Amino acid sequence: MTSTLNVCALALTCALVPAILTAAPAAANEKPAGGGCPWAQDVKLDLNGKTLTLNQEAFSAKGEPLDLEGYQIFPLLDQLKLRILGPRGQEWEAGLTRLSGGKRCQAFYVGKPFQVSDETGDRNSLILVR
Repeated sequence: MTSTLNVCALALTCALVPAILTAAPAAANEKPAGGGCPWAQDVKLDLNGKTLTLNQEAFSAKGEPLDLEGYQIFPLLDQLKLRILGPRGQEWEAGLTRLSGGKRCQAFYVGKPFQVSDETGDRNSLILVR
C-alpha cells in the first residue's frame, strides 16, 4: 500500500510541476500593487451608509489629517487607531492592523468603524479634541 501511495504522490507531483512552471513567468512579469508590497491595497470604510476609500498613502507617518469628501481622517499610527471626524461633528474610531515584511513593505488594514460621538454642535467637545 505504501508503494501505491508513493506512485500516486509522484504522479501528482509530475502533473503539478509543469503547471507551476508555466505560471511562474507570468507572475514574474506582473508588478504587485503598492510599489512592491503585495498586501498594500485600498481600504474601504462604511460610515452610516457612506463608503470612503483610503489608499495606503493615507497612512504615512506625516501625522497630518486627510480630508476626504468632507470627512477628516486622523491616522494615529502610534496607537493603531483611525479617527474620523464627520462633516456635522460626528466622530468614529476604527482599529488598525499593521502588516510589514522586509525593510519597506508596510500596509495597514482597518477594522469596522464605530461611532464614538454623534454631536452636531460644538466641535470643541469632541473626544478627538479633548
